[in-house]
Amino acid sequence: MTPSLRWILTVAGVLALFAAELFFGQVALAPADVLRALLGASTNSVTEVIVTGSRVPRALTALLAGGGLALAGLLMQRYFHNPLAGPGVLGISSGAGLGVALVVMAGLGGSSVVGAAFAGAMGVLALILAFARRMPQPVSLLIFGLMTGYLVSAVVTIVQTGTTSEALRSFVFWGMGSFADLNYAQLGLLAIAVVFSVAFTWHMHRQLDVWSLGEAYARSSGLNVVRFRWSILLSTGIITGAVTAYCGPVAFIGLAVPHLARGIWQCGRHAVLVPAVVITGMAVGLACDLLVRLPIGQGGLPLNAVTAFFGAPVVIALLLKGRRVF
Repeated sequence: MTPSLRWILTVAGVLALFAAELFFGQVALAPADVLRALLGASTNSVTEVIVTGSRVPRALTALLAGGGLALAGLLMQRYFHNPLAGPGVLGISSGAGLGVALVVMAGLGGSSVVGAAFAGAMGVLALILAFARRMPQPVSLLIFGLMTGYLVSAVVTIVQTGTTSEALRSFVFWGMGSFADLNYAQLGLLAIAVVFSVAFTWHMHRQLDVWSLGEAYARSSGLNVVRFRWSILLSTGIITGAVTAYCGPVAFIGLAVPHLARGIWQCGRHAVLVPAVVITGMAVGLACDLLVRLPIGQGGLPLNAVTAFFGAPVVIALLLKGRRVF
């Protein structure tokens, strides 16, 4: 399969999945009614609300979050030279969880949850960036991030012990992840974070190529390692913080999609790999959300359960085939 054909099939797959998000759902709508709602010619206000107020934002959220998390996973795997690294490895998702826990346990909700999640994520990111200079070895920063995540999770657990059952239930549902319930203003902010990070990362594709050959080679090639590290950590933190704030701690997409994209494109150059990972993540995000919306149970399947069923087999299959996952 030629690279051009891979791109054509992948883009076509994303478009097909995006269309499926609009035409299928728990409420059955005629395709003609969906088209009229999309064109602004619908005479049924209920149909218009379902399509333009729910399905379109949800599809766009899945598209942006899937692509963003996949890119964040690629950056962490390249930065740490570790195939098991993911967007949450630095504890940023745990920081968002702490912010949400404090707000929910206080009896608040709505937009305050998003603000608290983003504030918690940025707080941990600031801590990571502050200590990055003191930890020149990536493995040291990796361990620091993991330990920070464990400490923050411990605080969340302590906070949970003194809360009401209703607040605890709300926090548990947030932890399952969801691409639903975003409005267009929130979508705009999420899009800015993801698009900026994607463009910034692609601009660094040559530096990523050099870094992938090892830190010693990168230094000998004249790469400004300190600036490069800050750029990678900041870009990953912005994506992870924004997606976690709006969608919850979505798991496995960032871990599995980079491996899947490398297996499809068979290319190590980041000029190709960065957009390939992003568009593959978009397709996976849309596909997972379609499975979430299957009429199973009272409210469909939990998103993180679906992403785990997708992500774990992908990595296991690559290992069983004897293919290098990194």
